[in-house]
Order: sequence, then C-alpha cells, then structure tokens
Amino acid sequence: MIHGVPSALAARQRRHLERPRRAAVLVPVIDDGGPLRLLLTRRTEALATHKGHVAFPGGMADPGDLDAVDTALREAEEEIGLPRAAVEILGVLDDFPTVTDRVAVTPIVGRILRLPELRPQPEEVARIFTIPFEVLQRPDGWEVKYVTRGDVTWPVFFFPYDGETLWGLSAYIALHLLEAGGLGPPFPLPEAGIR
Repeated sequence: MIHGVPSALAARQRRHLERPRRAAVLVPVIDDGGPLRLLLTRRTEALATHKGHVAFPGGMADPGDLDAVDTALREAEEEIGLPRAAVEILGVLDDFPTVTDRVAVTPIVGRILRLPELRPQPEEVARIFTIPFEVLQRPDGWEVKYVTRGDVTWPVFFFPYDGETLWGLSAYIALHLLEAGGLGPPFPLPEAGIR
C-alpha cells in the first residue's frame, strides 16, 4: 500500500507557496508490518500557540536548516526523540498557509519501518499516539465545517479518535496524504481557497 506513495507524490505538480516565513512538519507513516498508521502528537497546554492541539512534529525553519526536510527531521528529533536515521523520506506534500497566512508549512512524508522508543519533549508534547490509516479512510468518522475570511473560504476537518481530535491544518495534511499519495481518501477534498 505505501510502496506507491513516492511515485504518486513525485508525479504530481506540488503547490509551492511564497510567504514571509517557512515551517515544516514531518508526516510519519509507521509501516512496521502491523496496520499502517500515522504518528501524531498532542501539544501541551503550556505553549504560547496551538495549546492542546493534535499536530505533526514540526516547527519554524531555523537559519541553519538546509531545507524543509532538514527542518522537519530536526523538529521531530527535538519534539519526540525520533532519530533522523529511522525515517525514510517518501516525498513532499503541497505547502499550506497558516491561518494568519504569513507562514507556509511544508509537510514531509516519512516512512518508519521500526519505531524506536520515543521521548516526548515535556514542555511541548503532552502525548504521542497513532491513528490507523484504515480508520482515517472511513468517511463516517469525519466532520467538515467551512470558514470564510474576506474573500477566502476553506474547509476545517475534524476527526475524533482515542480521546483526541485531529482537526484543522493537521487534518487537512492527513487527508491530502491519502489523496495525493494514492492511498484512498474518505471523500474528494473540496477546494481550500488557497492562493
């Protein structure tokens, strides 16, 4: 199932956004012989922004980062103790703007064949958990609401699972992986109104 993702991502025209600041997230796919699953975190309540949100490991680019892949791998190592050597990069998804539209977020898809013991950074990460792809592919688990700001309308997706709620940008990235990676999205993604 995951083997076709690199070619599917490489064959498509990727959306690149120009914004004043850049960030990257790692979209970790655990492919260890069990059910294919997506690894996520829940942020702590102590953070200045996005308190308690379910998110992929990631953050703002540092001046020393070589590229978005370097940013995503560095952040995953800092936030959850995931060694770079444990991640095989499968490809890059479309850039997404943050809600302020000043930051472009680049999702980097990585495959993990053997998940090492992870160590959450206690100031940033409250929980590390996984969601099986087969669950994410069920349409009845998802809810969508539309938000309009000015002349731009975009969907906000919600997916409750195991006491957590995957929503917002992280949910859209998960759905985008299912669609762009040829894994089978639960429904066709509506236009996000992204410029």
